[in-house]
Amino acid sequence: MSYEGEMLEKYKMPPRHQVEKHLLETLIKHNGVIKEFTVGEDIVDEVANSFNLSYEQREAYLETIYRKENRVKKSNLWHRLLFRAASNLAKEKMITRPSKTYQLTNRREWMLTEEGFDEALRIVGIPSSQKDTLPIISYEVENITRKLLINEKPKDYLPFRKKQSSIKTTTQSIRERGFRRAVIESYGYKCAICGLKLKAPNKNVWEVEAAHIIPHSSFGKDDIWNGLSLCRFHHWTFDVGWLSLDRDYKILASTRISELPNDMGRVWNFDLMSQLENKVIELPVNKNLWPDINAIRWHRENIFK
Repeated sequence: MSYEGEMLEKYKMPPRHQVEKHLLETLIKHNGVIKEFTVGEDIVDEVANSFNLSYEQREAYLETIYRKENRVKKSNLWHRLLFRAASNLAKEKMITRPSKTYQLTNRREWMLTEEGFDEALRIVGIPSSQKDTLPIISYEVENITRKLLINEKPKDYLPFRKKQSSIKTTTQSIRERGFRRAVIESYGYKCAICGLKLKAPNKNVWEVEAAHIIPHSSFGKDDIWNGLSLCRFHHWTFDVGWLSLDRDYKILASTRISELPNDMGRVWNFDLMSQLENKVIELPVNKNLWPDINAIRWHRENIFK
């Protein structure tokens, strides 16, 4: 048995495969990404707490003697076990190493892959059918998100996609999740219509949603130019036609709002729809990401009432 193996046995450290399982569970809790295992990072203690590690287990060190340099290098045993577990998950393509994630996001983090996402869902008992509704990042989805945010809009851009099978493929699922992330990120996680910006307590789950201007049912593309970041209420009002936009990105309110009873469409005395009329929506800082005028025209002509 190696020196490291002896130390793991001496301090009764958890087996590596159990650490790998807990790392996948932890990645689900943290929306698919966790920081490197450096000294002082909360994630190191969080996984240790899941095993109820004692102070001695957390503080045990390996000692490596460098005789030529006449020095002793100390390595934290728990950190080493965490790193080996994560490295093995990366080898099995369940997660990406911080060096690879950094090339995509400029952040040194361990990140779930789609394969790791599937395995993590199996471990925590969440049906795979819920995958598209969860706010969890995978490397593949983040890769699509980055591309959508940096791609230049084609001069001859058309907001319609080719007709596809009704059976959703993995590629389509990744594209749709990347679309949602890119849209709400480009609008600063705010509703373009009312400016609401809010996320859940203790979780990186935002209230806003990515709305298609031309809906999927009408073959609208999963492109940032066919998207708007909207709160749940204004997503619904936009989808059913109470609100739309003109070519200058000003809010249009349906004339049929005036036909509503006085107790509808209001919060106390505030009219949630018509009082926003003629206001210019919140737009991305990068003009290249502004919604496509042709998509907006289609919405006015086909959805707006």
